[in-house]
Amino acid sequence: MSTETNDIGSTPPTETRKVGAAFLDALAARRFTAARSLLADHVRFRMLLPSGLKTEADADATIGRFIGWFADGDPFEVEASSAGEVEGRAAVTYRFRLHDADGWQVIEQHLMLDVDADGRVKAIDLLCSGFRSIAMCEPDRVHRFDAGNLGCADGLAGEFRRHMQQIPVGHVLVVSTRDPAAKEDLPPLARMMGHVVRSIEAPGDGRLLMSVERGR
Repeated sequence: MSTETNDIGSTPPTETRKVGAAFLDALAARRFTAARSLLADHVRFRMLLPSGLKTEADADATIGRFIGWFADGDPFEVEASSAGEVEGRAAVTYRFRLHDADGWQVIEQHLMLDVDADGRVKAIDLLCSGFRSIAMCEPDRVHRFDAGNLGCADGLAGEFRRHMQQIPVGHVLVVSTRDPAAKEDLPPLARMMGHVVRSIEAPGDGRLLMSVERGR
């Protein structure tokens, strides 16, 4: 019988969640000194990047990776984020949109964090989408429609159609709705009308954001 023990889960779940949420908040605000303070000095950092598996073995090199990824973005925007706990490990996910020397980029990363008894992150496993180029419309070509709680059963489809008809071909309508069924109902309607669904996002506050380019 093996006598090896696993100390994952020795940190209380509430503390683990708090550390994960604090690390997420620091990254989203690009407060890298604060993020560094949450890491154990000899944190083990494993990254699965589009270029392959990379590792770091200390806190300064680890936070240096995040600085290299995100420090120079201007603007820098948080599209979606969440922090939780999975059986003793903190689970952190975020999607950032930023503009750098290569233009507009979006990146999504999923992190699993191990937290030690002192409340410091001792290990990070990260899965990264890589920086993905995106086309951004000029502000005067983007229109917004806040549908509130309106659903397709009580008029959302008609209002969506009316707002699309009011914008020029090639312009984009960003629809905000709190109707959970809209994710299934609006995209096929938009395509049937000859429009292009550019993106569907869930910011994490109960809203659905759908960007649709008028096609005809």
